[in-house]
Amino acid sequence: MRREGDAGIGDLMALEEWVRWAGGHGVRFLQLLPVNAVGEDDAPSPYSAISSVALEPLYLSLERVPGMECPLPPYDDELPPLQMPGGTHLVDYARVRRYKRYYLRRAFERFEREVVFEDLRREFADWKAVQGSWLDDYATFRVLSLAYGSPAWWLWPVQEPEAARSCVRSSESARARHRYCCWLQWLCAREWAMVRRVADECGVLLMGDVPIGISVASSDVFFERHLFDMNWSGGAPAEGNFAEDPFTAKWGQNWGIPLYRWDVMEKDGFAWWNRRIRRMADIFGMYRIDHVLGFYRIYAFPWMPDRNPEFLPLTADEAAARCGGRRPGFRPRPDNTPEERRANLMQGDYLLRRLLAAAPGMRVIGEDLGCVPDYVRPDLSRLRIAGFKIPHWEIDSQQRIVKGSVYNPCSFATYATHDFPPISYDWNEWYEHVQAGKAAATDSVLAPNLRRELLRVGRDCARVMAWLGDYAGLSAEQSMVPWGPEIKEALFRALLESRSAYAALMWTELFDVPVRLNLPGTEGGTNWRPRMPFTAAQAADMPQSEWIAELSCATGRSSQPL
Repeated sequence: MRREGDAGIGDLMALEEWVRWAGGHGVRFLQLLPVNAVGEDDAPSPYSAISSVALEPLYLSLERVPGMECPLPPYDDELPPLQMPGGTHLVDYARVRRYKRYYLRRAFERFEREVVFEDLRREFADWKAVQGSWLDDYATFRVLSLAYGSPAWWLWPVQEPEAARSCVRSSESARARHRYCCWLQWLCAREWAMVRRVADECGVLLMGDVPIGISVASSDVFFERHLFDMNWSGGAPAEGNFAEDPFTAKWGQNWGIPLYRWDVMEKDGFAWWNRRIRRMADIFGMYRIDHVLGFYRIYAFPWMPDRNPEFLPLTADEAAARCGGRRPGFRPRPDNTPEERRANLMQGDYLLRRLLAAAPGMRVIGEDLGCVPDYVRPDLSRLRIAGFKIPHWEIDSQQRIVKGSVYNPCSFATYATHDFPPISYDWNEWYEHVQAGKAAATDSVLAPNLRRELLRVGRDCARVMAWLGDYAGLSAEQSMVPWGPEIKEALFRALLESRSAYAALMWTELFDVPVRLNLPGTEGGTNWRPRMPFTAAQAADMPQSEWIAELSCATGRSSQPL
């Protein structure tokens, strides 16, 4: 997000502005990517957090920090970038960290020293006293990560948790850095509470995101290793032609997350998950479970992502030979037999019931995309977890698109997620393939193989466009046109008129910004870095804001009870 004076990255004051925008335009919830603390990467993935509880301090609004000397020198977007590619449309994490940390450290020194902050220091101390072990563990991990130059704790000279704690306690400078890390978390908790109050006042639900995994290079794994199986790396199976990355196309997505030792977690009543979900409930009114399929069974690799290039050219047998006979596959068991499927269903149902019990009454969405066993969606519906409906993936046995009027109300309808381009981008790409197929049909110079391929792709794309046209009440002829206001109006009206309890647009789709937020299977570059090119105040004057307000009202979405 963007606001005036935001220091180069979306902050919580910017989020407040967008909450107020939503409240004034018939938008009932705002979905966010995960907001947990991340590492020092150039383009840190929000799905690879270094803590399951700690929040990312880069999103703090500097003006609200006690001890901050205001006004601050402006953050200069026009300086040469420290992170490439650069530009005001991308977050420059290296520059933002340098700017924000300098002023946060100065504010902390004043906070600890000056009498005027005595009452706040007591409030801070009281807050720390009730946080439990996660805060000390996180701050210790953060201090050592910075001291050793990496969160990859297996490379540290200190390997044992108690030795790590002793290392930090034995140094005054390390203890000060530890207090600073705790202080930042206190500030995060205070400001998120402010945002939650504003959201409640505006009648807008904030929707959080719970990733299926946690980074192996995290405070959780370092201090609670007994809960995790680091012999396997969680991910998702190959989806062939749907992937743009060659490794993902051949092997699948290797996320580098350790698997959970569910049997060990059960012994303390799933305390780790309870802590994680209850923190979500503190700041969000609803949350999405990323890759909910992983609670039933999860695809896993016997190697970590840094070895992906080594395995890319190998056959399955060659890969197994390098891994002691172990092969990528579903764990704890596949879905090959009725007995395995029944066991997976029972596991997922049991684990999700325990997760839901950690924060009763919260609205829960389950991201159930990918290779979905037929037992998953009925179970999610029984649990009142809303699964996803991507309209052009909902095709019946007669090869017709399923109309939104017959969707299960316990569902979440959207055309795309952060891992996909906006639907407008896909639509125009499909249209170009259709035109290329038509041209190939009459081109006598083309090689036969190329002509056949162009015709096949053109037919496939025409079928998808016709499906979506049918979904939106358009004829096939009306559908075979480039993206424009008429197509946008028809498709999103149909989405909001569906029976799904929730319907969502990405901001890139709403405001016609042809930007992709993430390309699965790749790292760095522009992934996770795009910034809105306008503020909430500027957006309020744009025609797209008036359009969504009218559409939300006309389809009854704005009047649905929270």
